[in-house]
Amino acid sequence: MSFQAIHRRNQYFEEKIVNVFFRIVLCTVISLSAGNLWAQTESDTATSRQAALERVTDGIKFLASDELAGRMPGTVGIEKAAQYIEKAYKEAGLKPLEDGTYRQEFIVRRGRDLDREQVSLTLMGPDSKATGLVLDEDFIPQIGRGSVDEDAELVFVGYGIVAEDHNYDEYKNVDVKDKIVVMIRREPQQNDADSVFDGTEVSSHAYIAAKVRSARDAGAAGIIMVNDNVTADTPEKDTLSAPDEFGASVARLPFFHVKRSVIDGLLKKSPLVKADGSKLSSLKAVEDSIDESLEPLSQPIKGSSAKLKAAFKDKEIKTSNIVGIIEGEGPNADETIVIGGHYDHLGMGGFGSRSGGRIEIHNGADDNATGTEAVVELARMFAKRGKAPGRRLVFVCFSAEEMGLLGAQHYVKEPLFPLENTVAMVNFDMIGWLRDDKLTVFNWNSCAEFDPILTNANQKMNLDLVKPPSGFAGSDHLPFFQKQIPVMFMHTGLTSTYHTPEDDFETLDCDGALKVIEFTEGVIDGIAELEAKPQFVGQQTARRIRLGVSLNSDHEKGVEITRVSEDSIAAKAGLKEGDVIMAIDGKKTEDRRAVNGAVRSNTGKKVKFKILRGTEEMTKEIELKN
Repeated sequence: MSFQAIHRRNQYFEEKIVNVFFRIVLCTVISLSAGNLWAQTESDTATSRQAALERVTDGIKFLASDELAGRMPGTVGIEKAAQYIEKAYKEAGLKPLEDGTYRQEFIVRRGRDLDREQVSLTLMGPDSKATGLVLDEDFIPQIGRGSVDEDAELVFVGYGIVAEDHNYDEYKNVDVKDKIVVMIRREPQQNDADSVFDGTEVSSHAYIAAKVRSARDAGAAGIIMVNDNVTADTPEKDTLSAPDEFGASVARLPFFHVKRSVIDGLLKKSPLVKADGSKLSSLKAVEDSIDESLEPLSQPIKGSSAKLKAAFKDKEIKTSNIVGIIEGEGPNADETIVIGGHYDHLGMGGFGSRSGGRIEIHNGADDNATGTEAVVELARMFAKRGKAPGRRLVFVCFSAEEMGLLGAQHYVKEPLFPLENTVAMVNFDMIGWLRDDKLTVFNWNSCAEFDPILTNANQKMNLDLVKPPSGFAGSDHLPFFQKQIPVMFMHTGLTSTYHTPEDDFETLDCDGALKVIEFTEGVIDGIAELEAKPQFVGQQTARRIRLGVSLNSDHEKGVEITRVSEDSIAAKAGLKEGDVIMAIDGKKTEDRRAVNGAVRSNTGKKVKFKILRGTEEMTKEIELKN
């Protein structure tokens, strides 16, 4: 072997040794770097999730705070919630609507108000002189169901109490049919600890609703009420109630509240007469007499009558769905996925509350501060990616859901993007109680494509998905479902705090809510990446439907309709505010539950409703189909 060959061989082996050494060192470096990178990535992920959890927790806590006072449409509280959502959209970089705002405004009607140009109260005394009283100074009507136009004789009925348990009936020996009764607020012997009327405590006989019921049962045409001497012992304390102070309890009869001085003036001209013939020419004298004897002094106020006139109008409230947009990219960029949840709640309670009439802040932490924050956090998640999704994402926090899904109904009535190109709607309502990692996904079968998407998204999260075979209709996905758009509804279940003042932030599992949000991020990715538009499965209908009415069970003939939603089944069938549902399908309806149960059990059928309208009974055949 030549020297050159030996040299080349030695050089070869030297290079091999160096290469091997270099590779060992390189692999070691790469291995160490990969380990560091993995640890760094895991650490970054944990840090990122912790930041998300803090955002979600803080957001829910704010939305469910007393500062927002239950987020009732038309209040300062819901406006603060709207501003919070807008700020989050803007900071995330979501696109606003064409007018440059994030608000889709609409009008809702909540309650009623006086039409003050059509209100009057005129008294006629025994001297045939008419006395016109001044609204807000001398009298004020309570808001009722319809216009008032009554002209009738006046009958004094004391406190307007019928108390069989105390053998005390102020309607027993007097005819008030088609008359206007004059009554005193509260009850006799209020300062007497030994009074049969619960001593110095206010008994149920003093309740306005009880007084109205007794007057109505006796056939009265209307009520004029004055304050009692105990609570209004000076003219300064003799104040008039607000026109909506007594709520639905006064809706059965025309009800006017007047100052004591008005009735004192009437009694001076036409005194009440006691059994011994002595005359009482003031309210104070009348009250003292009743307190002393606990005997009714009910009788006509001779020669006196009253003419009551009042009209009422719906209160119109402007509210808004809060909408932010992330545009899509690619062949399906013009198709839309709506991600939604309602941000309103019940305010101080009232209709819809399960609190037994307690007037307290209903913070709605689970229902639906959690769902609102889900929409907001998902908007942040998708916005920060820097890459457009395969389809347009429209994030909507709906208003007036608790008033009958009104925000969602407005959206589908005036869609921001064509409904024919809206491929899915994902809804969040109450996701704050993730117990044993169980997440209920309603309407998962509204299209064939959803089930494999759910399975794929859950590989990472490993939630226990509960997939009921039939849908649920009581939230904002329903109006989309009715337009044959595939929907999914994320829900962690009803709780004992539902629609009560106890639905507070402290009861929630915010980490569980974030798990639902993270899972749904994968679901939305799956929908956005579908090559073809998912096809709505029409036969997978939601079993629960809504008649579209608000109901009051306090009617002796059945259940009274206090409000009819626009474009609802009830509205299309011609049902009206003030109608009383007496029976459905031949079965008597005694309360709201009976009505709702009959509607649910007869979904899709034509059913006969027995209705009382005024004094006329009628039967309406209504098809319970959306």
